[in-house]
Amino acid sequence: MVQEPYFFLSYARKDNPDEFVKRFYDDLVRELRRIGADPAAQPPFRDVEGLGLGSDWARVLGAAVGHCRAFVALYSPAYLNSEYCGKEWTAFRERLNEYRRETEIDVPALVPVLWAPMEGELPDEIARFQYHEGGMGEEYTSQGLMQLLRTDPKGAAYSRVVAKVAARVRIAADRFRLPFTPDLDLGEVRGLFPVAEHQRAAEPGTGHVQVFVAAGVVNALPEGRHRPEYYGRSPREWTPYHPPKHPSVAVRAQKVIGEEGYTSNVEVVDAELSSRLDETMVNNQTSILLVDPWAVRSQTYRDALADYDRQNRPATGVLVPCHDSDEESGGDAAIWQDLSSVLWRNWRRQNDPHDPLFRVRVNADEFEDRLAVMLTVAQNRLMEMESTTPYRLPTGPTPPPMGELTIPGPAEPPAPEATGPPLSFPFLGTTVTPHWDAPPRVAKDSDDDQ
Repeated sequence: MVQEPYFFLSYARKDNPDEFVKRFYDDLVRELRRIGADPAAQPPFRDVEGLGLGSDWARVLGAAVGHCRAFVALYSPAYLNSEYCGKEWTAFRERLNEYRRETEIDVPALVPVLWAPMEGELPDEIARFQYHEGGMGEEYTSQGLMQLLRTDPKGAAYSRVVAKVAARVRIAADRFRLPFTPDLDLGEVRGLFPVAEHQRAAEPGTGHVQVFVAAGVVNALPEGRHRPEYYGRSPREWTPYHPPKHPSVAVRAQKVIGEEGYTSNVEVVDAELSSRLDETMVNNQTSILLVDPWAVRSQTYRDALADYDRQNRPATGVLVPCHDSDEESGGDAAIWQDLSSVLWRNWRRQNDPHDPLFRVRVNADEFEDRLAVMLTVAQNRLMEMESTTPYRLPTGPTPPPMGELTIPGPAEPPAPEATGPPLSFPFLGTTVTPHWDAPPRVAKDSDDDQ
């Protein structure tokens, strides 16, 4: 028997403390039973309850969205800013569209709930699914349901909304059967979120994380790479662990970020990486770079990552996944030498136990823990900074050297020639000219040290 969840509860973790979501979910199920519905025959789906230990969460979520009878979406600014909520919403909407094409009937099975107040007008495609109707009350439209639940969980205002939502869910679940979407892979869905009008600069402590991916694609493998199964049509679909399987590393990262209480977006590294990282700092956001070691053989990625390496980014983490069973990556010293040559300043702190923001050769068993620690450290450093403006190494010619000191004594060996630009520290009111070391060379027999 195919499981058809009576309804699927879709919500953004960052904007929804678990105790409030669980209370609303339980109250909705209780109200459905009170009005004669039987959700127990096809249990509703809330991800915390529907995902067991060791579950392939992307597959389980896809199956639930692809087969549920109704879809309850908790609208909030965080929801409309969540890429994965957008994937869930868009996948279910497509099931409604398919049913309408087949029957010319609009099924009211997508049931939005105003969880937290939003600013601005919703796009037409989203606004046509009304989250308000007569009898739901002014308190609901002005404050959102979470505030009603927070202040008076047994009050009439909250109960009215739960009753309305339950009635709409029952109509959709009991009277209609939407077409299924078997084997739905949410990672392949191009969601309508984030909604641009509702993207807002994060305030300090809100914990939004920008994720940037540098990886190849299946139809244009990186130079020297011969294993297409690790790649997809977009760098977002890169699956670095062996055997290659979904979810992609970007989706895995977003799951960790969500579990840590943050929201996130995923972008692909391009020539604008530096300016995008500048934006994250201005917006008080942390950032994570997920880097395929083979990516540095692409000129675009190489230039962008080298530019990153020349900057001071205390709230940005770099994580380089690799599985030893991927013989092309795990056993190829040349690819790691290429990576170290591009990121040679940061390479000195690779896997430093006291500096967890630069991690290379991270295997599948370590990924979640390493990323969680990286997020915590990056957020703490962001909060400790007196300014969120990054201090970039300035371009331009090296200034003339300082005059030599005339102190008698044995001749000193000549100082190495400065090969990098001066470092400027505005908050100290000084500029110094460092003598950069040459980029490190990684010997072919030094893999164990990496």
